[in-house]
Amino acid sequence: MICSDAWDVVILGSGIAGLAGALAAHELGLRPIVLEKASTLGGGTVNSYGLIWVGQNHLAQSAGYSDTRDEVIAYLRFLGGGALDDDRMATFVDRSPEALKFFENCGVRFHLVRGVTDHYYGKSPGSHAVGRSVEVDLISGFDLGDWRERVSVPDDVPCFVTAEEQITWGGINSFSHWDQDLVRERKRHDMRGKGLGLICHFLKLLHARGVAVLTDQHVERITVEHKRVTGVVMRSGESITSRKGVILATGGYGANPEMSWQFEQLPGFAHEASGLAPASVTGDGLVLGAEIGGILHKIENSLRVMLSYTILPEMPGGTATCVYAGIVELCSPHTMVVNKYGMRFADETFFQGIVPQLRLFDPVRHEYANLPTYLIFDAQYLKKYSFANQPIGSDVPKTVSRAGNLPELAAKLGIDRDQLEKTARRFNDFVEAGADLDFHRGENHWKLASAKAAPSANGSLGTIEEPPFYGIQLHPAGGSSVGLLTDVRGQVIHQRRHPIAGLYASGNVAAATEHGVGYQAGLSLASSMTFSYLAVRHMIEG
Repeated sequence: MICSDAWDVVILGSGIAGLAGALAAHELGLRPIVLEKASTLGGGTVNSYGLIWVGQNHLAQSAGYSDTRDEVIAYLRFLGGGALDDDRMATFVDRSPEALKFFENCGVRFHLVRGVTDHYYGKSPGSHAVGRSVEVDLISGFDLGDWRERVSVPDDVPCFVTAEEQITWGGINSFSHWDQDLVRERKRHDMRGKGLGLICHFLKLLHARGVAVLTDQHVERITVEHKRVTGVVMRSGESITSRKGVILATGGYGANPEMSWQFEQLPGFAHEASGLAPASVTGDGLVLGAEIGGILHKIENSLRVMLSYTILPEMPGGTATCVYAGIVELCSPHTMVVNKYGMRFADETFFQGIVPQLRLFDPVRHEYANLPTYLIFDAQYLKKYSFANQPIGSDVPKTVSRAGNLPELAAKLGIDRDQLEKTARRFNDFVEAGADLDFHRGENHWKLASAKAAPSANGSLGTIEEPPFYGIQLHPAGGSSVGLLTDVRGQVIHQRRHPIAGLYASGNVAAATEHGVGYQAGLSLASSMTFSYLAVRHMIEG
């Protein structure tokens, strides 16, 4: 039984948006409670790389890196593609450094990430090579005491390193070559970094402060009195009252196939309940907010879509494994992506360039031109890099198609046989020449996977010519084009275009109007922290 009248702030969700709201509320003198639907804590944040993108942050200033408000705004305008809310964007630019410093003062340990540029560095006004990406220091799971086992821990992602270390050590696609003694030591001490580490830092502080963070809590509806949100009603019928407000921090809808199709409108959208996002991320916050009049806002042509593949279980009753291909496979040599006609259609290493091509509709054939789409690789790839988050050299699961030549592989996958072979020959010619003349693969500065190559060489190019050849269908995944429309204070906007008093949304449940169409690693987490902080500020200051 939850005490129904003791809370100032009721927060739904335990990803970073929820935990940041809880920590801010406690530090600013309010009494928060966090209600998590799942049986473990962390939401979708634990599956993220944990990058936090903040321009003009104090860590960069202390390290001697210059940045200006005008440069940050110019970069975000470029990213926004005309779909920005100027007021929310400016608020994020001006208040995100404040929020970062606030949480550092609470006890969260952050550091700059070197080696990760802005996504459009060298191509966009205002872009920077270093200074805007931040992450947390490693933290031991044992620091959480009896809360250690309450956190969701990805079992197929190396969370025992920081993003900066991962780059320095040769990239995630080479994790089998990392210092294995150090890896074992990190695992022995249960060291946690990236998104998992971020969650653990906040939970450690909340635990020490005695903040209530509850799991297995299913909210049925939001209560409203005199046009003001007053709390929530649980599935059990129990009412929980909030004196100041309710923060929706329930994440997106990646594990809801119906919403994914309806909102993203891309055929074959992956169901993310295995490996990519928690099964609990089913769009609950969107429903709760919309039921009381909140606007669901779609950012058309959002680039926040990735490609994933699903490895079916080899035994009946087994669990399928879902993997984002863009993090490792597509950034590594000896791979390419083709449509069913056997044609490449984008720079595989730059998923923001892939997404518009996935949405391309052929009015003559009356079909999506590049869906379905397929990952093709060869034996050379497996000798050097990881597939499906497994150690280098691991056997490829039997459910992945393979063949001794490309035409035979094409037949198994339903791809045009002759064209696939022609595409591979053309691609191999580009590799030998050192430049992809069709799509300029590997010419962008930004990447987390890193093939070691001479400074003048293109480290993402490698021939596809050594049998056996492998192929697997890729699916769109991770989309969050739709969210609740919110203002500069994080308040949810009603259909009649006024804020809903007492209701706030932060994180992927809120429409990303502060950065619009574009994608920049770290913006989602930074926005979540910033607007949860600002929501609490508004509850107090009005």
